[in-house]
Amino acid sequence: MIARAAWPAAAAFPLVFAALWTWPVFGSLALWPVDAILAGALLRSRMRVPSLAWPLLGAALVLARLAWGQAAAPAAAQGLADLSGLFVVWLVLSRFLPQDSLRTPGAIVRILLAGLAGAIVLSAVARGLGYLQTGGIPGSADALSGLLGRWLGYCVFLPPVLLLPRPGFLRGERRRAGRGLLRLLAARAVWLPPLAWLASLALCLALGGAGSLVFPLASLMYCAHACSQRMVAWLVLLTVLGIVSGIGAGWPGPPAGGSLTGMSGWALVSLQLGLLLVVAAPLLMSSALAARSDLIVSLNRALDHDEMTQALSRPAFMRGAQEYLRQIPPFLHGNGLMMLDIDHFKQLNDTHGHAAGDNVLQEFSRTIRGAIRPQDLFGRLGGEEFGLILPGCSLEDAVETARRLRACVEGISLYYDSDEPLRITVSIGIVHDSQSPRADLDELLRHADQALYRAKRGGRNRVCLYGTSERDCLACAAEA
Repeated sequence: MIARAAWPAAAAFPLVFAALWTWPVFGSLALWPVDAILAGALLRSRMRVPSLAWPLLGAALVLARLAWGQAAAPAAAQGLADLSGLFVVWLVLSRFLPQDSLRTPGAIVRILLAGLAGAIVLSAVARGLGYLQTGGIPGSADALSGLLGRWLGYCVFLPPVLLLPRPGFLRGERRRAGRGLLRLLAARAVWLPPLAWLASLALCLALGGAGSLVFPLASLMYCAHACSQRMVAWLVLLTVLGIVSGIGAGWPGPPAGGSLTGMSGWALVSLQLGLLLVVAAPLLMSSALAARSDLIVSLNRALDHDEMTQALSRPAFMRGAQEYLRQIPPFLHGNGLMMLDIDHFKQLNDTHGHAAGDNVLQEFSRTIRGAIRPQDLFGRLGGEEFGLILPGCSLEDAVETARRLRACVEGISLYYDSDEPLRITVSIGIVHDSQSPRADLDELLRHADQALYRAKRGGRNRVCLYGTSERDCLACAAEA
């Protein structure tokens, strides 16, 4: 409990010091990253934030400024203002922001609006406390610039933090990336979006002028189309930091026509609005494309999977099986192919009803899918008949797998209108492509179907290998 309450305060200290160290460059834009990073970290933790965490965090924000050397009154005022804005953003987003929902434009809009709400509260608290200290009222341009700068900070820093992968996901992604890194780097198309982005940023800072922000905006829109949503969020962050750093360093031709410190209030407001557009447009486009991609994936899954059993549909199974059989080079041990048929399924439907039959199909499919390897293909070919292809599997292993699956199905117990469990069995026909090296998929399926027929004719609840007799099928059942 104490650790959960104290970690945001512990994280605030180095963040405040880092932000104050860069303040000479980003101060004119009021680009303050601390509140957005802390709010994102709290939202990502997915844990209930203890009440004690908020006063500890507020104290840390104030003490960090005092340790930097600020006077007590402004340090307290700004620390409390930061805490109020951070709390508002966390309060708004914690109610409806599971991490996966970031892949929708609506979620990005909520993040932008939450950042605006936090910036308004932060600015109001900071201006109110500042008025109590000095008695002065800031001009309209200065007040609006301060508000836009704080909003820009939330918009720039919050999405990349929220889009960071979870630790477990990161490990899996690293393994996949390691296996395909060389192939990925060899693809020239991978380099085009970041190269276009770098070129646009260089043009923006070199040419300057009122329209120079169009260059990075155009490249970021291209990146939103070609790159992941996470990468776009980080490119947006680097773009804003690059533009502001370049202007602060006095690069020739900055977008506003001069250094940040020399800008008028309304020129600074114009630059901030332009940067907000550079931030918001690519984020919204990448989220819209991510939502579209997710929709296509879900539709393809609906087309490729049987709705009732979640096994592959017949066309998807046939497509995947063809790809395995045409693998170049072929799998070391070849491929095993099975036909599985639930025994006496029509009688079960007539006795217990179609609802019971549907439950049997679902439980059967769940059992088989849980007992096979991730690379194996399991599909529903029609009715109570299913197919299974085992890539890279020897004939002996295929037979052993079939016996194990038969035993798993025999162990299923379902209860309906009596205390006696309803038990089901399965008959399995097997063929291995080493038995017919030149056979295509249709011929292998016929061989497996012939083996399945012999298994049923021999008494059901048994495994039969293509090319063996019914007596051998009986032996397989006895040994299983």
